Amino acid sequence: MGELKVGDRVRVEDRPGWPGGYKIARWEGVIVEVKEDPAGYVVMKADKTGYNMAFPEHELEKI
Repeated sequence: MGELKVGDRVRVEDRPGWPGGYKIARWEGVIVEVKEDPAGYVVMKADKTGYNMAFPEHELEKI
């Protein structure tokens, strides 16, 4: 963990088998915060909506 930094561009990875499909898969955004609690989470500002969304770091890919 700890690979992503504030300002990194990222894309949300798909979650195969998600009921109804994972609607935010492939969304892109910018990391605006790296959380200390809970560890391993980051906050991404989504390009599509402008909303800040928290994710476990392993569910995002750096682009």
